[in-house]
Amino acid sequence: MSFIVKRAFANVAASSTDAALVTAVAGTTIKVLAVVAMAGGTATNITFNSKPSGAGTAISPLFALGINGAVTLTETENGDGWFESNVGEGLTCTTGAGSTVGVLVVYCIRTI
Repeated sequence: MSFIVKRAFANVAASSTDAALVTAVAGTTIKVLAVVAMAGGTATNITFNSKPSGAGTAISPLFALGINGAVTLTETENGDGWFESNVGEGLTCTTGAGSTVGVLVVYCIRTI
């Protein structure tokens, strides 16, 4: 089975809850293959969520980012992907009160 690899990016403001990264598609999941998230001039944190119509559910651990600090999850470190949304749900993130976080995700859509 082949997948089309896609990319999304966003600059997510501090204290954001369920900031949209990838829109939901009915009958599919969003499998995250790689991530780069970098904080600005103030330490903050980020958690990735599976988002239905209500509140999102965490699908990653909380990543604590130092001042101008980053987390990098590469596809070569984990060929099976890092985390995946629930069926029919989008991918969002929640950030702490620090600074804006630049986020880049590499993902594929899996039909269920």
